[in-house]
Amino acid sequence: GHRFCPSGEADLSLRQGETRVLACPVNCHPHGYSGRTFQEIREDFSLSFVSAVREVVEFAKHIPGFQELSQHDQVSLLKAGTFEVLMVRFASLFNVKEQTVTFMSRTKYNLEELWGMGMDDLLTSMFEFSEKLSALQLSEEELGLFTAVVLISADRSGIENPASVEQLQETLIRALRALILKNHPQETSRFTKLLLKLPDLRTLNMHSEKLLSFRIEAQ
Repeated sequence: GHRFCPSGEADLSLRQGETRVLACPVNCHPHGYSGRTFQEIREDFSLSFVSAVREVVEFAKHIPGFQELSQHDQVSLLKAGTFEVLMVRFASLFNVKEQTVTFMSRTKYNLEELWGMGMDDLLTSMFEFSEKLSALQLSEEELGLFTAVVLISADRSGIENPASVEQLQETLIRALRALILKNHPQETSRFTKLLLKLPDLRTLNMHSEKLLSFRIEAQ
């Protein structure tokens, strides 16, 4: 299977042994700096981001039902939701305790270094979200299914057939709810807590649009 996307259509989880290749586009040694200039950090971020976006496209292709949507709606969903998907998939690479982040190049940066890129508020919000999501301790299967729910949203801008997207969205949400209830039968509020992360992601996305721009072509 692809290193970012599921190995089978029914399984939206990452294989445990492959998580090591995932890195946030944006980890650092807690002591000292990476020794890179702002320009080098920007270039590293840009290259990592482009690579990570490709991973999201591959992930989407393996969501059951995604490729049955119109080409237009597939691209619209990816354009609108890619940053949110990346935020979920790479949340574990934000080390809140050490205040570090890891890029795709596997280079670690501390928060102070990245502030120079003009992303102070966004980075702070990303760290806060990562801490909240990590606190839920989702399994890889839960995380994969939640990621699919994040991406497939009928209220994204530019959707031409919202009914089809909504149908797929509802199917994924039901599957996620069933999985959460099966894995955590005693924690009745867990599913609700997870869904409440969706508006948090939208807010992060709005912040990111001011700072980041990327293009997803029809695959």
